[in-house]
Amino acid sequence: MAPNTTHGNNVFEQLHLFQALIDRVPSPIFYKDIHGCYLGCNKAFEDFLGIKQKELIGLSDVDIIKDRQKDPLHGMVDFNIPGCVGAGKYETSIRRPNGSERIVIIEEAPLTDMNGNFAGIVGVINDITDIRIAEKERIRVSKLESLGVLAGGIAHDFNNILTMILGNISLAKIYGGVNTEKLQRLLESAEQAITRAKDLTRQLLTFSKGGTPVKKVASIRDLLESTVAFVLAGTAINYEFDIAPDLSTVEVDENQISQAIGNIVLNAQQAMPNGGTVRIIAENITLANADGPLKKGDYVRISIRDQGIGIPEEYLDAIFDPYFTTKEKAGGLGLSICYSIIQRHQGHIGVESTLGVGTTFVIYLPAAQTEYREEKQTEKTMVMNGNGRILVMDDEETIRSIVGDILQYLGYTVDFAKDGEEAVDMYSSRPYDAVILDLTIPGGMGGKETIKHLRAIDPAVKAIVSSGYSNDPIMSDFAKYGFKDVIIKPYTIHEISNVLKSVIS
Repeated sequence: MAPNTTHGNNVFEQLHLFQALIDRVPSPIFYKDIHGCYLGCNKAFEDFLGIKQKELIGLSDVDIIKDRQKDPLHGMVDFNIPGCVGAGKYETSIRRPNGSERIVIIEEAPLTDMNGNFAGIVGVINDITDIRIAEKERIRVSKLESLGVLAGGIAHDFNNILTMILGNISLAKIYGGVNTEKLQRLLESAEQAITRAKDLTRQLLTFSKGGTPVKKVASIRDLLESTVAFVLAGTAINYEFDIAPDLSTVEVDENQISQAIGNIVLNAQQAMPNGGTVRIIAENITLANADGPLKKGDYVRISIRDQGIGIPEEYLDAIFDPYFTTKEKAGGLGLSICYSIIQRHQGHIGVESTLGVGTTFVIYLPAAQTEYREEKQTEKTMVMNGNGRILVMDDEETIRSIVGDILQYLGYTVDFAKDGEEAVDMYSSRPYDAVILDLTIPGGMGGKETIKHLRAIDPAVKAIVSSGYSNDPIMSDFAKYGFKDVIIKPYTIHEISNVLKSVIS
């Protein structure tokens, strides 16, 4: 009896037809057995990977990829097809024979035999490199556009401030020898404008990579009460507190946290144009396990709840994004700055809102491990005169000159150094009651290196670190580096007099 070859011919014809079909598909296609070994591929796959089908059959991914870590053909697989090992969809990258790296999405599906039994997988490789490049370009363009909006807003604010300063100084020159009372008012107005400029700069530093918190243990109760009262003074908004009597202290930069709380309360006020009440709740909470972005431990949870118009649900995920705002006259930085500040304090901020009911911002701040000791607060406007010899190191001649005039007015004798090398030489020759060191000296030895040399000469050196850009950890942890105190530029005569009096005494 002659052998039946019909079945064999049919299988051969089916395989030939299958191969002919997948060879016409422009995307790389492959198919494997249940052990992960290749059974075949199409011409697009051969071209993409640089390997012929006859060389591929029987090999696994380990055999064809030399460096699996740098160039994995397959990454983690979602086993979303029950019982089918290796089935799923995932994104990875492939290095082609010409050395170029392509971003791809690999989609795999079960391959069954004539009886419906699982026999392997069939997969297709989709090259999405150009899509990802286009996405990055769109993001880059969007960021540049946003930066343009931000830069325009900053330029507008600074120009207004500079106009105030320039106008007041110009008038002060006119009235200088004529009307001393008028002169005093003009100079005070100029000083207020400079304080506004200082606050704007501080916000930008906080929002940028700078603005490292200068922390100390503080009472969050006092900070909340004073900030809320200040922001809502003179408005039609009421406020009430619900603060736990045993509320923990926190280790924070008081200026930054006050700024964050103030921005949220200001948002609450603006959300209630017809009046209402802001309710502030502060309580202790312990997280036994890591909860999202927070580590386990003790926290102070602050809830700020308004009765405003609420935030539409589609905006909730975007309100902390830079430049995002729904207000006509706003720069969209307020809540971004809040987010940045809380994050740098190892805390977390979230929001819940219902349209027509109100919005609640919830802030978590790590509880301090030490108790708060209330210090005697020197009146901020009080000038503390002193005596002694001070060494001022700064690369800017104008800074040295103005600081010298201020210190001489306060009763000190002043010497100057333009960099660390000169400061060390001068200190070697004679001791000083205090040293003010600029943190950054372009092209020279700055405060960080200088303090090491000064401590080698005099372990008890009374050094104060100064900078206008607080992105260095020294500014927030100055004592660790051997400094006695810190003063941030620009500073007033009252601030420098108080710092010097504290350090020297």
